Amino acid sequence: MTNWALIALLCGIGFLLALLAGVVSAALPHPTAPHWPDRLRRGAAASGITLTLYIALVGMVVGLVVGTRGN
Repeated sequence: MTNWALIALLCGIGFLLALLAGVVSAALPHPTAPHWPDRLRRGAAASGITLTLYIALVGMVVGLVVGTRGN
């Protein structure tokens, strides 16, 4: 049961980090994105990139932990 709780915690943290990155990216003014739809598109892209990188990082850490547990 503890393993599932840790996985749920990692998923929640990753989702919140991606959401935060998207909100910050959408809120920051940029000369190439003067209108709100452009800012939302940029925020969604930043959120997706952050979530992808977080999933890759957590996957590598979990893979290393599981791989070393067998020894």
